[in-house]
Amino acid sequence: MIVLQIITILIAAFLLFYAQQKGKNLAEKSDIGKITEIVEDIKTENAREIELLKANLALLNDKEKLIFYEEKESIILFFSQLNTWIWDSLNIYMHEYNPTNFSDISQKLIIMRDSYSKTNVAFSKVRLIVNNDELTKAGLEAITKTLDLHHFREGLLKRLSTNLSFGKVFVDQMIKDSSGMKNELRDFYIGQAKESDDEKQAIMDEYFGRNMEKFNPANDAVNAFMVLAKKYLRDN
Repeated sequence: MIVLQIITILIAAFLLFYAQQKGKNLAEKSDIGKITEIVEDIKTENAREIELLKANLALLNDKEKLIFYEEKESIILFFSQLNTWIWDSLNIYMHEYNPTNFSDISQKLIIMRDSYSKTNVAFSKVRLIVNNDELTKAGLEAITKTLDLHHFREGLLKRLSTNLSFGKVFVDQMIKDSSGMKNELRDFYIGQAKESDDEKQAIMDEYFGRNMEKFNPANDAVNAFMVLAKKYLRDN
């Protein structure tokens, strides 16, 4: 009986130990399953976050590319318009104007002013988009120096237009009244014609005497802007 009781106790202890181990194993398997599930959830969330970051980075890169494209276009447009202003609109051959074509001066003045306006409009976009103070300052300097050249040539053209228009009036009147013109009147017209010729020569002398004085600073300022613009576009 004692031996049987001992055996019974041992069997019971074994069964209890077995049951405990079994429960422990089941619990461990359950914990592992939960941990695995958590890990997978974290992996999924991380992957989602990475994809979101990639998408945001791509949008940022696209935005930066778009901004730089607009910067580049604004710089090119302004530089192109600036060169059109100084090399085309302000390209004047004073000696080609005479009493028969002086009316062309009015159209030339319109072209000059239109080119100046377009240059200012193009520069306003540069100032709005381009984030470089040195470059925008150089652009403003180029406009200022070119405008000085513009005013110099515009002023001479206006004077020349007035001079040639009066000269034409005198010539026409002399031709009209040549048959019965009194000596006093003829002398008056001749005197007025001479004054007109003298004024025209003074205009020409001022143009050829000071033209390069006005042109060189403008051209230097345009070239200075070009150097900075090339560097900015290359570095970005």
